[in-house]
Amino acid sequence: MRKRNVLRLVSAMAIAFATSAAQATLIQANPFKIDQTGTGLGNVQTLLTLQSPGNSTIETGSIIAAGTGQATTGDTQAINNLQSFSGPASNLRLVFNPSEPQNDADGITLQNMTLLAFDAAGTQRFSSGAFSPITLTATDAGTGNSGFVFRLDNTQAGQLDAAIADFGATRIGLSATAGNAAGGPGGATGGHETFFLTAVPEPSTWALFAAGLVGIAGIARRRTRI
Repeated sequence: MRKRNVLRLVSAMAIAFATSAAQATLIQANPFKIDQTGTGLGNVQTLLTLQSPGNSTIETGSIIAAGTGQATTGDTQAINNLQSFSGPASNLRLVFNPSEPQNDADGITLQNMTLLAFDAAGTQRFSSGAFSPITLTATDAGTGNSGFVFRLDNTQAGQLDAAIADFGATRIGLSATAGNAAGGPGGATGGHETFFLTAVPEPSTWALFAAGLVGIAGIARRRTRI
């Protein structure tokens, strides 16, 4: 009887672990911080744009599906667009571009960031789960200068791929909160904070690229010999 109870407990724990793993947060990609230009408003697949209202140190908002259209909530500004995505989810990258003053040593706290996926009719089919707050101090002034890159973990990527295979056309949305509600370090005090989607190349693309470099090197060697 005891052995049976132990087995039941182990099974329950396994189910609980699997459930919690399925709700794991977005994780930091490698590289995590990228310094770049040309990624400001209108230059990339901008998903969500936030700006703190008045003298507030916190901003929150979302871009979601509304039937075949879209809707925004909260402190959204400028460009907000659901983005089409067909997979694979392991290649999906979400980049957070904060725009904080150059002399703001406290940076900004990203309190929440939840990736959402909707089918063509507007039904939500995927959510990336709870997010652990992170304070980003190494920000560069100006929209589109500093980028902090996040990705889905393996469990979530598999779930999103399964959803895409099940309902086909996919539109990606986002819900996010940045800043510090208590007015402490890591507040939102600058300009537009933007979130945009990008993708890393498929392994096969890298392989073709590497093969191309090898071919070019071979041609160069032959020309040198001649």
